[in-house]
Amino acid sequence: GTSAMPTRASVTLASEPTEKMIAEETEPEVKGIKMEEVEKHSSVDDLWLVIDGKVYDVTPFMDDHPGGGEIMLSAAGKDGTQDFEDVGHSPHARELLKKYYLDEFAGGVGSGKIATKSGGGGMSLLAVLLPILVVALAFAAKMLTA
Repeated sequence: GTSAMPTRASVTLASEPTEKMIAEETEPEVKGIKMEEVEKHSSVDDLWLVIDGKVYDVTPFMDDHPGGGEIMLSAAGKDGTQDFEDVGHSPHARELLKKYYLDEFAGGVGSGKIATKSGGGGMSLLAVLLPILVVALAFAAKMLTA
């Protein structure tokens, strides 16, 4: 029998640090608050949360939160949108949030100290959703013109 040697061509796929370099070059234009800034505010007496693309300073609300202040700490240093939605907050709770609004969330990946590893952050999600959106739009257009 002939023993085929496995080729090692496609090994250096995931280890290209190009994304990080690009992010640093375009830094000054970013508006809003980046994740690395949000991460600095993740204690009981200084807490910022990211919910639905916005950053909130909820420090004054720690004592008043019906679910307790501790539960809010668990969403510190990451995007807390999922946590916020999973609990099923009332319209009143959403109204209260507005009082604590700081700025838009500028995205970015935190130091990893608290944040969960998600590679390229928001970029990868868009890369996944875009083709689906294009197909859906094409399908919708086809249905309308049929």
